Amino acid sequence: MPGEGEVYALAVESGSRRRGVGTALLAAATDRMRTFGALDQRVELPAEADPALPFYTHLGFAALSARRWSRTL
Repeated sequence: MPGEGEVYALAVESGSRRRGVGTALLAAATDRMRTFGALDQRVELPAEADPALPFYTHLGFAALSARRWSRTL
């Protein structure tokens, strides 16, 4: 959809977690989405209680549904 950027997959090797790698990856993807005119960023998690949920909520994502999250860029 025009104006939206979709995060399809974001993975960090378990030994590198909690070191800012995921935040850096998402920041790079966000910058790229902005260059293509994205105004919103969306992600769909595989489960309602996905372990990545705190990561996304900390970065400003809000629920659109139990598994779909979004933030304004």
